[in-house]
Amino acid sequence: MKEAFVNICNIPTHIITCGGWVEETLDDVKEVAICITGNPGLPGFYTEFCNALHERLEKKMPVWVVGHLGHDNPPETSLREVPQLKGNEELFDLDSQVRHKIEFIEKYVPEHTKIHLIGHSIGAWMVLQILRNESVHKRIKKCYLLFPTIERMIESPNGWVFTKIALPLYSVFGFIISLLNRLPEILKVFLVQIYFWFAAIPNYLIGTALKYAKPSVVEKVVFLAEDEMARVRALQRDIIQENMHLLKFYYGTTDGWVPIKYFTQLKEQFPDIDADLDVKKIDHSFVLRYSKPMACIVGDFIIDNSEILGITTS
Repeated sequence: MKEAFVNICNIPTHIITCGGWVEETLDDVKEVAICITGNPGLPGFYTEFCNALHERLEKKMPVWVVGHLGHDNPPETSLREVPQLKGNEELFDLDSQVRHKIEFIEKYVPEHTKIHLIGHSIGAWMVLQILRNESVHKRIKKCYLLFPTIERMIESPNGWVFTKIALPLYSVFGFIISLLNRLPEILKVFLVQIYFWFAAIPNYLIGTALKYAKPSVVEKVVFLAEDEMARVRALQRDIIQENMHLLKFYYGTTDGWVPIKYFTQLKEQFPDIDADLDVKKIDHSFVLRYSKPMACIVGDFIIDNSEILGITTS
């Protein structure tokens, strides 16, 4: 696995890859899998998923994960900085995040290379918008939309909690986060370890969680979430209808952001849609506890749609 920050839209962006680096020559690479994260868009949460998916594909296809603008800061020694949110809001909203992913693809994926595009949560909504771009559209082999927040986010149980409880208390949370960041590093790690122990989250994610706790990151994560509540409303039927042959949906059964009724209503509106309902009780935030089983599921989807992989699915 390789990871670094590269400039996309003139802002340093965290990228992780398994199987080649984005700045290396891809002349011999016929297909690549690219994962667009949910919110928060920190690729560090997806390291196990990326590795496991690469293994499931028998290391025959590169797997890349691209984070969101402003959701991860480069090392303090870096000469490049992420702009602050205040006064630069237009750099970090949904539209800018979509343009950011399009620029990443156009900059780093050769035209001859076909793309298996994975979108998790709000990343699935971004995938649908990306399909409007003609230059990227022609390179897409298949899109896999995992726990897709593509409609009525504010009407979901978690949407209600976020808008009615979390946002009004954001100033309190912000104060707590500010206090947390003033603590010695060893104490911060200890407190996160305690929470991870109670929540059954693996310790290797502690470093990423500490990045998430930085005020400059949290404010951009919350800003994007607010934009999601305002923008992700009605199902974009036109995009789905025009691209049904490219879309694979995977819905959860315990998902507070995407209730099961969203799945059943999608199937009613599009009887021929390729959409599955999870039977393993995998959480919406699968990267915290279910990266490996989710990687097997997505890997099998990719294998079924790949022209270069001769792997038997189980």
